[in-house]
Amino acid sequence: MIEYLRVLRPDHWLKNVFVIFGHLVAIVLLALPVNVSLIAHAFFSLVPACLIASANYILNEILDAPFDRVHPTKRSRSVAAGRVQTCVLWILMGVLCVAGFVLATLFFNAGYVISLGLFLLSGVVYNVEPLRLKDRAFLDVIAESFNNPIRLWLGWYALAPSTSFPPLSIVLAWWFFGALLMAGKRYAELRFIGNSEQRGQYRKSFRIYTEKTLILSMVTYANFFCFCLGVAITTYRPNLVFVFPLVVVAIVVYLRQIMTVEQARLEPEHLLRNPMVILCTIAVVALAILLTGINTDLTKPLRFFELIHGK
Repeated sequence: MIEYLRVLRPDHWLKNVFVIFGHLVAIVLLALPVNVSLIAHAFFSLVPACLIASANYILNEILDAPFDRVHPTKRSRSVAAGRVQTCVLWILMGVLCVAGFVLATLFFNAGYVISLGLFLLSGVVYNVEPLRLKDRAFLDVIAESFNNPIRLWLGWYALAPSTSFPPLSIVLAWWFFGALLMAGKRYAELRFIGNSEQRGQYRKSFRIYTEKTLILSMVTYANFFCFCLGVAITTYRPNLVFVFPLVVVAIVVYLRQIMTVEQARLEPEHLLRNPMVILCTIAVVALAILLTGINTDLTKPLRFFELIHGK
């Protein structure tokens, strides 16, 4: 049983913390009062996202098994090592999808359900032939990082009406930020698998990637992220300009971390668990919340799901 649980990767649910960014954007731009009901509703919106994320992880491990077997550490994954039955995983994936969309339909609006559908679709496009974008250099980063805007939409529509839409500048900034993280992951993984022939067998995109091209792509994504973030700040919350220096510091810390010799020996997923990266992220979020002056009223809780469908 534990092997099947590992395929679901509950430890990777941490990535869905990016949904909270969508919550914060909706709260700030729509001036939503923060109370017990809103917090509970926002927290519950993570559940369907985690279920669909696990469904995507199952799809990923099943289709990646032949390639994982040539990876230094991923060869020990449950599917690649033959410790689970694929037919059981397909059934489990179906159960997760049904459960996720049932919960989304019952408790959230159409915008949230559509965003959840895009979340599942992104996993299919990323992993399944004939597209299988994860094998296409640079497109793999763009496709995988698209999960960032999707998570933003999930957070936004968990609290906002389905007729609304978050600003394009913020969506693009979040997308480029995700691309920066994913390109950094590719860079660390390229260095982690030292043998070029082995890299190419593991993933076709590594036949094209070089350290130089990945560094240039990271610089490009970082610049676009800063540009879109600047547009969003000056348009919607000029006082957040004071957060910008911390954002730059966080990016520098992240880039410095992935370029260290020690990091090259670690799995790419450990990048975001680095204490300095976490500390910088917390500092940015804390200062942003302080400057936005979010309206909190936790003494007057509303009915638990009264925000559903814009009510």
